[in-house]
Amino acid sequence: MFHNAHAFALVALLAAVPSWASAEQLRLRYVPMDAAGTMTQVPAGPDGNMGEVKRGLGLRAIPHSYVVKPNQMVTFRHPFNGKNATVPIRLPSGTPRMEHRSDRIIYNYGDYTVEARFNPDGSIDMVYNSGLLRPLRLN
Repeated sequence: MFHNAHAFALVALLAAVPSWASAEQLRLRYVPMDAAGTMTQVPAGPDGNMGEVKRGLGLRAIPHSYVVKPNQMVTFRHPFNGKNATVPIRLPSGTPRMEHRSDRIIYNYGDYTVEARFNPDGSIDMVYNSGLLRPLRLN
């Protein structure tokens, strides 16, 4: 009983101060720019911003108006239209565990993930996720 009270108190404290328990997610959208499969970033966030950041336990969307400086150009075969799509992305150093789903590819670094989510309209959402209690690392 005493252990449950401590666990409840910890959860209540983290909920009361969401910045302590912040997880951050950044979502950016890319659409085809030409027939060669080059993708370009378009506004996908609230109020016409380039992207959206979700922070804290509630993961409320906040506008993100900055462009992420890519360090890789990655070419995917889009599962919905079968075309190649080259996306500029930012990957951290290290070797990820690759995870494949029907509509996404995930670069899993253990405490950090980068997802390419394929949309039926041919666009790709890149989602950078820092995980619980970690800020986003984009430099």
